[in-house]
Amino acid sequence: MQDIKDLLGKRIKELRKEKNLTQEKLAELIDIDTRNIIKLENGETFPRLKTLEKLLEVFQISISELFLYEHLQDISLLRKKIFKKLEKDDDLVRLIYKMLF
Repeated sequence: MQDIKDLLGKRIKELRKEKNLTQEKLAELIDIDTRNIIKLENGETFPRLKTLEKLLEVFQISISELFLYEHLQDISLLRKKIFKKLEKDDDLVRLIYKMLF
């Protein structure tokens, strides 16, 4: 399982790019040093509460949305989850088959 700091860092980077922000611009908007944005995105550190609040404001999301990063997890873990779901749902298998073929 991936470290929460790593996943949160990936999520912050994803959200930053969705808003077309550079690391420098995001740092300016939340009033921290660019080096700290780099550390956050690399999963080297965890943001302070005040920084989290500013990130939520800039990204215009809720705290729960910030921690939605299941899609960023290790691909093998995602495969296992998908296969487990498919084992239980024949209709979903058919739907996916139609989508792919």
